[in-house]
Amino acid sequence: MSKFFLLILLLLYVNEAHSQSPAQIQSPLLIPRAKSPPVLHNYLNGAPADSGVEVSDLRQRIPNDGLPVSKSTKVYLSFDDTHFYAIFIAKDDPELIRARIAKRENIFGDDFVILDLDTFHDKRRSFTFFVNPYGVQLDAKRTDGLDIDRDFDTQWESEGQLTSDGYVAKMAIPFKSLRFKSNDVQTWGIAVGRRIERLNEVSFWPHLSTRVAGFVSEMASITIPEKLTAGRNVQINPFVYAGKSRILSTENSNNPFWKAQDKLQGGLDAKWVIGDAMAVDLTLKPDFSEVESDEPQILIDKRYEVLQAEKRPFFLENAGFFTTPIPLFFSRRIIEPNAGLRVTGRENGWSYGGLFIDDESVGKRDSSAPNFGQNAHIAIARVQNDIIKGTNLGMMATNRRFGEEQNTVLSFDIQHELTKNLVLKAQTARSQTVSIDGKKDQGQLHFVEANYQDLGLLYLGRYSDISARFDPTLGYVPRTDIRQLSQEGTYQWFFQKHDWLQTSGIKVNSTVTRDHQNTLQDWSVDTGFILTATRNSWFEIFALNSFEKYAERHFNKRGWSLNVGSNWWDAFGVTLEASSNDAINYIPAKSVAPFLGNGRSANLTLTFKPHPQWRLEEKILWNDLRTKEKSGQLAGGESVYRDLLFRTKLTYQYDRFLGVRLIADYHSLESNPLLSGFKSGKQLNTDIQINYLWSPGTTLYTGYGNRQENLALIGNPSHLQNTENLSLRTGRRIFIKLSYLYQL
Repeated sequence: MSKFFLLILLLLYVNEAHSQSPAQIQSPLLIPRAKSPPVLHNYLNGAPADSGVEVSDLRQRIPNDGLPVSKSTKVYLSFDDTHFYAIFIAKDDPELIRARIAKRENIFGDDFVILDLDTFHDKRRSFTFFVNPYGVQLDAKRTDGLDIDRDFDTQWESEGQLTSDGYVAKMAIPFKSLRFKSNDVQTWGIAVGRRIERLNEVSFWPHLSTRVAGFVSEMASITIPEKLTAGRNVQINPFVYAGKSRILSTENSNNPFWKAQDKLQGGLDAKWVIGDAMAVDLTLKPDFSEVESDEPQILIDKRYEVLQAEKRPFFLENAGFFTTPIPLFFSRRIIEPNAGLRVTGRENGWSYGGLFIDDESVGKRDSSAPNFGQNAHIAIARVQNDIIKGTNLGMMATNRRFGEEQNTVLSFDIQHELTKNLVLKAQTARSQTVSIDGKKDQGQLHFVEANYQDLGLLYLGRYSDISARFDPTLGYVPRTDIRQLSQEGTYQWFFQKHDWLQTSGIKVNSTVTRDHQNTLQDWSVDTGFILTATRNSWFEIFALNSFEKYAERHFNKRGWSLNVGSNWWDAFGVTLEASSNDAINYIPAKSVAPFLGNGRSANLTLTFKPHPQWRLEEKILWNDLRTKEKSGQLAGGESVYRDLLFRTKLTYQYDRFLGVRLIADYHSLESNPLLSGFKSGKQLNTDIQINYLWSPGTTLYTGYGNRQENLALIGNPSHLQNTENLSLRTGRRIFIKLSYLYQL
């Protein structure tokens, strides 16, 4: 790791003198105490007296960096013993405002207002709160240099109301839902913002320019001139799940059997906040999130593992504490935990996290294995420190022990703001794996990233060096034995005076990968033209050129891709991703070698919103592979496989809390057995669910699910036979799940 530490010394040697932004040179904004909690009704016709300090000079971040917000927006800030308050008065034509009565966090596609609070004033991380015109709320965490974390959930209050000249919205954030230093006077970072959906416009006070790579680092400062306390903050969140299911096992067509299950399970999550800045979380029989389904994806004929998003609440909360540039902890590696403990917090420039949990699933896989019946024990620890302004150093260790088997990974990473436009990241890691017979193996990982951002110009360069024996058992690292350089560059022109056209530009993506014997594995160069317009409309077209080595054969690939979408009308939106590109048949029939075919794909989403309470979404995913011109035993133009997924999702939201949804997922795979190793089949899953979500942690779900396949049970003893129609019901499930959050 000596090269890594030399890189750290080089970064720290760089001149730290940066030009100051307006947010840095202005005096902190003094937040006044509210005489009484603000009432939204009092703001319908303007701000009342003693409404708090006013902020109004919002400036566009997108699309016209630095210009004033298009529609008048005023924000009033105040606090009392228990809450921080923000009241937004957003002027606009009420006929043009986009807003729906939706389930919590489902506000994208709507207008909304934004509050960011950097409560530790570390200029790196913030709590973020969003509210749409009906008061529907979403919360998240920002960390400069990382994607926004929308999995964060906390308790807070929101209201919204349309008016004759726009809308008003209220946020009341309890101090017990935040983390902050225990000081006599609080100094925080802050930003307030507004999204106007039909204009593709996002504006903030202070001005947060796209010319600057950071976001939180550019926020304004506020002073709350009193000592704050979160008070006692203990949360107990029990849940109970009751379900009944009957499923036909179809893995062996000659030995199908029914599996019936009556499931009654209870569990508990608990949280204890210590000293305002440290949280201890405990889970017993954690929630498996059986009520949520994965978004449809094309999963067949993929060379590398496809990422599936985490949905379990215990793993979603505070997941950002365990994030590294290359993810060395991927929580879906933990399948069936019994109990877990997590500690997270911040103190004097340090942030830290620890996770200890078990996993029953690995001990159930093979009854003949020596470790059968045992649990895997998992420990993860991460610390970070903002060592100097603009520089953050982190370390993470992961360990998974299963009987005599053990995997340990130690990682160091750094993020350094070289200039306001250029951010560098680096990571190095070493893994050690001990097999059941005591044999040890080691591997290494190195990663460097440069991210440059200026008005109209974006550049992202990444270099990864991962040895063949690097084994992050708990991480998400689809490829090893690589030395890979990838680059993305975009240059855009802005049309500030055009009625609907906003930007146009060019974009180039390239990747080159070699193994550690310096053998070329693949390369790609994608060159495209991009265009954006008002009402969340875009157009992108790319020419695709690439090479790939697979199964000791060389494949040159050519093609094109198209990405277009628009929400021009409030009630209707469309998104289409389509491509025609040479593709490898990675999993051919046993008698056929992998070959290059003509691949085509389409991902179409249609969204209908005929009423603020109704939403219909139709999604079609189609993937097709055909042989190219006649070659050897391959006939030209012959179908290899055709994969089709179709999802219909109908949602009715009675109010912000109570809703009903119906989902129908149809999947059809037609595979040529002479060319493809996949098995043909059809499946239809239907699911109806009623959900009541009062607040994070307090929910009620009840639902019914049904699965049908193109199969028939024949004979005695019975075996499975394919049919043309979805004639056999192979699964049914009914469930109810209740959770309730107690705050002490």
